Amino acid sequence: MLRIIMLKRKWVILCTFLISVLLMVNLFLHKTIRTSTLPTLNKVIVVDAGHGGIDGGAVSRGGIYESHINLEIALKLRRLLEQSGAIVILTRDTDMGLYSDRGRIRDKKNEDLRNRKDLINSSEADILISIHLNAFPQTQYYGAQTFYPKDSEKSKKLAELIQEEMLRVLNNDNHRVSKVKSDIYLMQETKLPTVLVECGFLSNPMEERLLQQPTYQEKVAWSVYIGVLRYFQEEDQAD
Repeated sequence: MLRIIMLKRKWVILCTFLISVLLMVNLFLHKTIRTSTLPTLNKVIVVDAGHGGIDGGAVSRGGIYESHINLEIALKLRRLLEQSGAIVILTRDTDMGLYSDRGRIRDKKNEDLRNRKDLINSSEADILISIHLNAFPQTQYYGAQTFYPKDSEKSKKLAELIQEEMLRVLNNDNHRVSKVKSDIYLMQETKLPTVLVECGFLSNPMEERLLQQPTYQEKVAWSVYIGVLRYFQEEDQAD
């Protein structure tokens, strides 16, 4: 009788093990199939968290630095892109800039921009997304907006798709549209489709509060991510 019980236990353990293996294989295959159909698979994407280190960027009336929020959004965007099979290169992943300790503050800022440019141009990436926040002296302005370099149809298309998603996900009352911006160093000096994303206004009290919230940062990252997915999907269909 004892022998029969032990045999039954062995069969139960064996069956449980086999079922677990089958479930794991099924899950792996399911994830592989889903990932392989995503248009971002193996795409190389540079995500630039604007400013950093001694360069805090815009500062809100409450003392919130743009550079800190830029980094949080960039890290969340990286996670989403990597989960969909993309290869993501961050220009920075800490609150530090890309400069040495020598020289004046202006020299360090210029060195930082040159080093970002060199990193981007040597990456052989498919696109560049630069994350920033806006700020005006007046407090009434709000809303996310994308910018792109002139004479780049691919940059324009990417900017428009991200803008559409930001309006849909973040604020339907935002009537901003994508615009050309020609005075940005990285846009002038890089050689790939590039979009600068102004994720909101630190000078607007309501958006300042929202931009500090991790859940809102996730929404910002998600809207950029979906815009990127749509861009590569349309590129694949065009080919």
